[in-house]
Amino acid sequence: MFSLRKAFPPWLSMVSIVVGLFSITAAVNLQVPLYTTYAADAHVGNALTAIVFASYVGGLIPVLILFGGASDRFGCKPILLLSLLCAFVATLAMIVLPSLRILLFSRILQGIAVALSMGTCTAYLIKLYPDKSHKVATYVALASALGFGSGAACTTLVLSYHQSISPASYWIVFVLTGFCFVSILFGAPHTSKSIGKLIRVPTFPKGTLLVNLSIALAWTVSGLVIAVLPAQLKLYGLQYWVGPALFLVNGVGAACQLVVRKMKGVNALTLGFILMPLGYGLLVLGSGIGSLVLILAGASIAGAACYGFTYLGGLNQIVKVARNENSRAVSGYFLFAYLGFGIPSVLLGFIADAIGTLRTLSYFAGVIVLCCISLSIAISRRAHHDQKQATVTFDSRIDREQ
Repeated sequence: MFSLRKAFPPWLSMVSIVVGLFSITAAVNLQVPLYTTYAADAHVGNALTAIVFASYVGGLIPVLILFGGASDRFGCKPILLLSLLCAFVATLAMIVLPSLRILLFSRILQGIAVALSMGTCTAYLIKLYPDKSHKVATYVALASALGFGSGAACTTLVLSYHQSISPASYWIVFVLTGFCFVSILFGAPHTSKSIGKLIRVPTFPKGTLLVNLSIALAWTVSGLVIAVLPAQLKLYGLQYWVGPALFLVNGVGAACQLVVRKMKGVNALTLGFILMPLGYGLLVLGSGIGSLVLILAGASIAGAACYGFTYLGGLNQIVKVARNENSRAVSGYFLFAYLGFGIPSVLLGFIADAIGTLRTLSYFAGVIVLCCISLSIAISRRAHHDQKQATVTFDSRIDREQ
């Protein structure tokens, strides 16, 4: 009997998995340039729009906590297929019935898809290609970073040629997701299962609170770019440029990770604290005067801070401190990140409806500056204290040996 798996070359499984992750993450921000359009059609303000945006986190966090070990218990292939199916249905729903109400449903499915796919794709590739395990993290990081930015950018590009509430970019991601589902279903091999725990509750080891707060603040900035900023850009007819801005946030952040890998975690975090308010400030200033140059420059700098220096620098610190609890500590790190990504956007959405979008964004700039200064000082003191303790311990050990 003819088997597609035998007909597929081995490398196609890897390509299918990586492209599958790209399609899942691309679907997440695919509708971002049309948020203001859907909100206007539904006659709602910033607050309800932000709630729809944050529903993505509502789908992601419970799955991340309750089913963190799903790929080990049931195998990587069925879990990845389930995540692709969620992304497929989410995009299909927006093609058939494009509206803010359906977007709420789609965002929940997108959150579930991302929660199921990120760790699963990493584990899948490592199990299938153990000789390339040192490159797997790079593949996954690059595919997800490009995906999160490319979906919105693709929609912006399509809208520049033809206005529609269900643009061709939806169909592109829909077809790509379906192709990846079929190719993985028939072409990718199964992996072994284990008797590991299905529920992996995140943990927060001593010494990680400041780092967790740092990534929450950083991802708050990126969340505001998606949830609140488009309403202000619409005043100047620039709402569709949120797509390229989001692409820069993710793309520049991914590029900066190549530099951060060679830095100490504390130094990377400190640089992130400098760049974060600078990038956010340029975004607010650009959106206030309608300057596209400032908006894109701010997006690039904010991306370097949020997804480059703060993200990877903080992750390095978590791994360093957590030691034997790396997996659960990293889950705790992402829990803080996604809470920062979703909750402040909703709160600021309500405030924006009350006092205005630009005023809200401007006031929050002061909060970001204060938080960055406070966290930078606290983390530097903590690092100095830890280094001093390590020196004392080392000297004591030498004295005992003598």
